[in-house]
Amino acid sequence: MNNAVEIVSSVVAQEGFNLQTTEGKMALGKALLETEQQEISTIHRFGGGLYIREAHYPKGTLVVGLEHVSEHMNVLLKGSLQVIDTGDAPQTLTAPHMFVAKAGSKLGLTLEDVVWQNIYVSNSTDVAYLESILFVIPNDLKEHQAKQLAERYPLYEEDRQDFLTMVEESGWTVEDIELVSKHREDCIPFPDGSYSICAGNSPIQGKGMFSTAAIPINSIIAPMRLGNCRTPAGYLVTHSKNPNAVVFTNNVGDMFLVANKSIRGTPGGDQGEEITIDYRQIMKINNLWKGN
Repeated sequence: MNNAVEIVSSVVAQEGFNLQTTEGKMALGKALLETEQQEISTIHRFGGGLYIREAHYPKGTLVVGLEHVSEHMNVLLKGSLQVIDTGDAPQTLTAPHMFVAKAGSKLGLTLEDVVWQNIYVSNSTDVAYLESILFVIPNDLKEHQAKQLAERYPLYEEDRQDFLTMVEESGWTVEDIELVSKHREDCIPFPDGSYSICAGNSPIQGKGMFSTAAIPINSIIAPMRLGNCRTPAGYLVTHSKNPNAVVFTNNVGDMFLVANKSIRGTPGGDQGEEITIDYRQIMKINNLWKGN
């Protein structure tokens, strides 16, 4: 905490610094990336042509928001916080409160536990895509996440080796499994609903799915297969020797991803915890296991 205070003080003291500008907020955000981050939860809600991005912030959280491309509806459902919007003087907001925010970024300090919703018009349920069109993602954040990815890659060698062991046990080849995993003719987007995951770059291999909010043990994370079609959870979730999720099917053959451990939320500037399964289980469920 003291380190964060020192960093904030050093940035604010710079000549020409102005928190009412997007540039000032992004400069502060860049500096704060080097400090310990508060864990938050962001739930993505879809329905009726709307995307509701619902963020839960604990009391005492300093929030540096991404730059919004256009104006949008904001709803403060719970709590209170001090906010500096782009070009505006600081103000204190208390729930319930609804307003339209202009393009740009916001800085907030939560005075109580806060639940904040951003509301957008969209029929897409692809969070990664929506973030790419709704926000200006700063290069500093991209570089920070790329550095995190490179640092974490060596930590998952055991999972990559277990994948090779699984392939040998299954009676398939790596090439066979890669071909199946890249097949997209049976794929559909997530249906309307509420999700606490988002696609991202995996430190295990390729692309993966990551938590954006705390996910309790035994809760459904997302549908993997509906009818004969796979959702992103059906083709992006990676293999792990010690997975945090398992696969369940219902009586009509739909397949769901379920947490078998408590999964943490997302620290600021991070992707969150990667959602993983044991491919042995899903291959057996789909009658693809040819080994012993």
